[in-house]
Amino acid sequence: MIFNTWVYALFLLIAFCVYWLTPPRVRPWVLTVFGGYFYWYYYPPHLLLIVAMTLIVFALGPLVQPSAGRRRRLWFIAGAGGSIGMLAYYKYQGFFFESLALVFPAATQMHAEYAQLRAPLAISFFTFEYVHYLIEVYRGTFAPARFRDFGLFIMFFPTLICGPIKRFQQFNPQEYSQRGLDPANVNAGLERILFGLAKKTLIADTVAPYCAPVFAHPEAYTWVQLWLAVYGYAMQIYFDFSGYSDIAIGSAKLFGYTVQENFNYPYLQTNIARFWRCWHISLTSWITDYLYIPLGGNRRGENRAYVNRFISMTLCGLWHGAAFHFMAWGMYHGIALNLYRGYQLLRARLGWPKAAESHVAVRALSTLFTFHVVCIGWVLFVCDVDKAWVIILRLLGMRG
Repeated sequence: MIFNTWVYALFLLIAFCVYWLTPPRVRPWVLTVFGGYFYWYYYPPHLLLIVAMTLIVFALGPLVQPSAGRRRRLWFIAGAGGSIGMLAYYKYQGFFFESLALVFPAATQMHAEYAQLRAPLAISFFTFEYVHYLIEVYRGTFAPARFRDFGLFIMFFPTLICGPIKRFQQFNPQEYSQRGLDPANVNAGLERILFGLAKKTLIADTVAPYCAPVFAHPEAYTWVQLWLAVYGYAMQIYFDFSGYSDIAIGSAKLFGYTVQENFNYPYLQTNIARFWRCWHISLTSWITDYLYIPLGGNRRGENRAYVNRFISMTLCGLWHGAAFHFMAWGMYHGIALNLYRGYQLLRARLGWPKAAESHVAVRALSTLFTFHVVCIGWVLFVCDVDKAWVIILRLLGMRG
């Protein structure tokens, strides 16, 4: 069920009316049931999968909490590993055989067979929520949830298919703080939904038809046209994704829930590190908390931090899609972040004044440079590696 359709508008209206007309103790179940229908509408068999996984992860909660005993570590590894394994099976099986076929040509047939495997809708999003829940219960951040609470956390349909990626300790208390229908929330929610629809339909969908042909046949276009297509795609992907996030945040607001903001003017940031703190914020924070820091972060010295940053961004790229160009895009940003960190260290060693960075001209040039670094990265995101390499060389004037 796509957000910018009349089907979703009708579904949202019915869910809103039923939710607020039922007693407060029943409302979490109402939202959970509507979330199940929302998921069933896309591909019914996969509803069984997400329900089964939700039941399994819920059952593992009491087994991994700090008071569970010596085997809780094994249960935690089984739960987190099983969730990630499910993601790998459905989303990355074809990518695995494609990679294998590069070394062993006999695997080409297996790649052709598994490439048709249909991944469950939003598997990347709810898998990360499963893993987050198990990690935090294992750490003792909060006690294992009741089934009603955990079921609603996973099946909350406004954020089910495109995020933002929720945190249980932020989401769950709102279930118990509901006081009734608040006209201010309804007004704010509808405004946010309309704003998101405008981003998606008036900007992203309008720009997309002009960009796609250029990336499909770059050899037929000039240097100027290539740059215009890159700028257009930068606008397309931002307004598309942030538009969906706005609709999700606004839909949640209609039911009295506040979910995390996902974008904060990322193209206006003065360096690549700030860009990532403002782009897909819920994913960046998840990668930081559950991948970069567990790998060691910067606690083991700068050299190890460079490696951890590169690994984290490479896996971030693969999270977006099972293809080499997504991995290359993640590696590109890992290198960019490491180069920026190296620049920071060099500046500190040479004693360059920090006040210079606040000058309006320096900030403008830094913002412009960062935007173009991001734009070149988008070429890797949207094209296969070979085609992206040709386009990037042409953009930089290194190939006719």
